[in-house]
Amino acid sequence: MKRKIIHWGIPVLLTLLFIAGRITAYGPMIDSVAAHDTESYFAAAAADFPSIAFFEQMRSATLPLLIKILNPSMEHTILILSEPFFGTEPKLAVQPGTESIILFQTVFSIMAWIFFILILCSRLNHAISKALLAGILYFFAFVPQIADWDAILLSESLSFSLFLFMMGILVILQPKIIRKSSFHAADLLPVLLFLLVSALWLFTRDTNAYFIAFLAIIFLLTAFILWIRNKSLPIIAILLTILLSGIFVFQQHTFKKSERWLLPFLNNMSANVFPYPGRTAFFEKRGMPVSEEILSQSGSAEYNQLYDQTDFIKWAKEDGLAAYTAFLIDMPLWSVLQVYSNLDLFFEENLQPFFFGDASEKPHWADSVGNLLHPLSAATILIDLLLLLILIRIALVKKDALTWNWAGFCLLLFAGGILLMSLSFLGEVRSIWRHVLCGVFPLRLVLWILCVVLFDQVPAMKFMANSAQQFKQ
Repeated sequence: MKRKIIHWGIPVLLTLLFIAGRITAYGPMIDSVAAHDTESYFAAAAADFPSIAFFEQMRSATLPLLIKILNPSMEHTILILSEPFFGTEPKLAVQPGTESIILFQTVFSIMAWIFFILILCSRLNHAISKALLAGILYFFAFVPQIADWDAILLSESLSFSLFLFMMGILVILQPKIIRKSSFHAADLLPVLLFLLVSALWLFTRDTNAYFIAFLAIIFLLTAFILWIRNKSLPIIAILLTILLSGIFVFQQHTFKKSERWLLPFLNNMSANVFPYPGRTAFFEKRGMPVSEEILSQSGSAEYNQLYDQTDFIKWAKEDGLAAYTAFLIDMPLWSVLQVYSNLDLFFEENLQPFFFGDASEKPHWADSVGNLLHPLSAATILIDLLLLLILIRIALVKKDALTWNWAGFCLLLFAGGILLMSLSFLGEVRSIWRHVLCGVFPLRLVLWILCVVLFDQVPAMKFMANSAQQFKQ
């Protein structure tokens, strides 16, 4: 009992402070601001659920589903519309019909962070490590760089929260996945929860699907390696591979049918293809109609006139998505250099641009704290990589399961962040910073997890004894 108090006293206290801070420091929990895309989520929510048509709307299904559940009448009034491109900075306000949605986003976010942080703390060895991780990550979650998104009627808040739940459940599943072929009744609940949360997270943003496919590949490789070593198939790894692959295939099918990829495709064509004759020739070989009117839409202008080019739009709907995917694969060096040359752009912002907020709406004193915890430099990637290599080196030396689990978890956050960031950028040339945030977020997060995990690798008593001896000298 005494050991539990020592290990969990500070994390529990920090949890209570976090809850109190999030409830009191950000004003009324039903105030919100809408963006230009908000109405399209309400329009998508009008489709019948459950039906395939619900997943073929112009917005991914999770936020529309939440709207449908919390506001079945669909009656709402958007009073505050923010358009950052035009420099608007409105104040938050109660917008009739959206109150329950914003309240859910805020409460769900608080629950997600608590679950994620406490699960990670439970995997650390030392009390000081638990306190350190809880302190850093609760501040990471409390600052406006994260908390502000809960007041915006877009998909970012749900995406962050579901990602945290998904990764927290994965930490619980890690030791079960590498177990031999037995499957226990107690395994069923975390597996089902993981699949449900993964599906909901996938349908918050279309690019999330590729992380799910990446996870399926990881589980498949894990199953193969364990089969080679133990001559028995880990059932949970195989099950997750099959079901996640099925979710991915379903999303890809509905994604193509929805045509919500068409607008980003037109943006990419006007910005990355039309201004360059060689690239245009690649698509011309794929059957793309070429005319002076089409090529005049260079530079990602308002692209609306491309819809008037009926032959081009017909080709785009039939082969455009496959052609652009083939283009990226055919030019891998260009794709990599595009991401690399824009890394500074990806990290140059960390505060949402939709509202500024006065002292009663958000704690502006925490902005500077947030800048420390949400670095504005792409050097974050290099630091992550170096810390990850150190952890992998320790795992190779210690050869214990817990250290390898930490190394695998942090590697997944790092590689997944790079994947999401890169695909989000290559998939859309407009609103770049907001789109790549789904990848930048885990890259900033894993930095602090790695720091504490490495700190936790030092035996507590030995560390304290060495520190005391150095102090005496």
